[in-house]
Amino acid sequence: MRALLRPVVVPELGQVILRPGKKLLQLFHRRVLVVSEPEELKELPSGLLPTQEQQLANDLRWRPFLNHERVINAAGGTDGLIYWLNQSTVCQRESDYHTSNFTTMKYGHSAIRLCWHCDNQVHGHNSPALDELADQNAAEWVINQARIWLALPEGHQVTTHELSWWAVVRQVFDLLPEHAIRISLRMPAREEKPGPQREYDIEWSRPVQDMIGERVEQIKPIIALAADGEPPASFMLRPKLKRLECEKYTRWVKSQPCACCGAPADDPHHVIGYGLGGMGTKTHDLFVIPLCRSHHDELHRDVTTWEAQYGSQMLLVVQTLNRALGIGAIIIGKLNGVENA
Repeated sequence: MRALLRPVVVPELGQVILRPGKKLLQLFHRRVLVVSEPEELKELPSGLLPTQEQQLANDLRWRPFLNHERVINAAGGTDGLIYWLNQSTVCQRESDYHTSNFTTMKYGHSAIRLCWHCDNQVHGHNSPALDELADQNAAEWVINQARIWLALPEGHQVTTHELSWWAVVRQVFDLLPEHAIRISLRMPAREEKPGPQREYDIEWSRPVQDMIGERVEQIKPIIALAADGEPPASFMLRPKLKRLECEKYTRWVKSQPCACCGAPADDPHHVIGYGLGGMGTKTHDLFVIPLCRSHHDELHRDVTTWEAQYGSQMLLVVQTLNRALGIGAIIIGKLNGVENA
């Protein structure tokens, strides 16, 4: 049981007086933990707090985000939520009678834990009470999944910054509520002016969703590898091979140190030979290594001598790809709904 109470401080006596009311007196039958009021609870009235363990699940400003289909899918999907609810042996619906057998009823993109009796009563029905239960379950589960993904200990209260970071990594940052984006970008809260306003007094400001989109774009990977398990060309006897082009990756390679001398690179060199490429064409843009202008010209003058001194081009390509994968310039995941390699 948790409660939010307004204290009356008596400094002369060094005492604090609380008026919990009869229903909350049982809270003080043993020692209690006293903490400062969290930011997300400031709008709530004094009294008994909701039963959710995570404070952000009680913040109605987070509800549209936590109950969005994309966010639920990013956390593991409705099946994962159902598996989590299956661990409970308490019916979530208020009723005068409950059976000892339980089931989990899927409800929209969320789910509700019910006994068999309550499931028979409400299965296939919609109501505000069921909507609230489903929303609460989804909110608590998404935050719990974010806590697990962030490797935070059980019982840890997930903060706005932590949940926002999870949203960025899981590619659902565009759904974040405005107040969370403002906190993450260290922007002041929106100032609401009371009463009607004249048109020329209204000041235009950029949507904060656009601002965080630009910030995320700066830290996004150079490329994300997407794989097609059954490309149409694989069913052809002699398919015409296409050259992969990725200017963003070659620009990144160009920004790396020269593979020979460590000086700033000038060019992304495409591998020569090894059965790659074709007459008058370059190989794929993934098979490139960073070279300064001097070593690049030297390689094109005499490939054999160059490789004898600096090593195989293919070995240097592997080292470049290994670095790109290691620092996140190339990632593996889901891109535009396509299962990636």
